[in-house]
Amino acid sequence: MFFFFGLTDLVDLRLIGSLMSYSMVAICVLIIRYQPERRNGGNESEVLEENGHIVERLTLQGLLFPGSPTPTPLSGRVVYVCSSLLAPLLILLCLVLDQWPVLLSGDPVWISVAVLLLVLITGITGVIWRQPQSSSPLHFKVPALPFLPLLSVFVNVCLMMQMSAATWAQFGVWMLIGFAIYFSYGIQYSLVSN
Repeated sequence: MFFFFGLTDLVDLRLIGSLMSYSMVAICVLIIRYQPERRNGGNESEVLEENGHIVERLTLQGLLFPGSPTPTPLSGRVVYVCSSLLAPLLILLCLVLDQWPVLLSGDPVWISVAVLLLVLITGITGVIWRQPQSSSPLHFKVPALPFLPLLSVFVNVCLMMQMSAATWAQFGVWMLIGFAIYFSYGIQYSLVSN
C-alpha cells in the first residue's frame, strides 16, 4: 500500500483504525462489566430464574438506586443504552471542542453547547456508575469504571478529530472496499455458517 499512498497517509489510516478499535474495546469493557452472569450460554429468562429476580420496572429511583447488589438484566440494559448514548455525545463534544478558537473567543452558543454536552455526559456517566457491577473473579479488572473507559474513548475520539478530511475520505473508501469484499465473499464462505 506504500506505493499507492504516502507514508503519512498510511500512518494516518493506521492510526484511525487503531483509535477506533481501542474505543470499541473500551465501550465493550464498560458494557460487559455491568452485565449479569450467564452460565452455559443461558438466555435472559434463565438468568432471571437463577438469580430469583422478579420482573423489574424502570423508574428514576431504579436508575440512581438499583435494588440489587448484583447486575440484573434491567441494569445491564440500562448500561447498554447509556453507553449507546454516550458514544455519539462524546463524538459531538469532541467536534465542539475541535472548534476551540471559537470557544476561547467567548461565543455563547458554542459555550452553551459544550456545557450542555458535558452535563449530559456527566449525568449518563453517573447513571452507569450507580449500576451494580459483576463480582465474578477475573485475573484483571479495569479500575475506575466507568470513568477510565470513557476517558479512553474521549481521548481517542479527540485524536481522531485531528485527522484531515482526506484521511477520513481514504478511510471511508477502504472501509467500503472491505465491506464489499466481506458481504460478497466472506459471508458465503464463512466457516461459522457451516
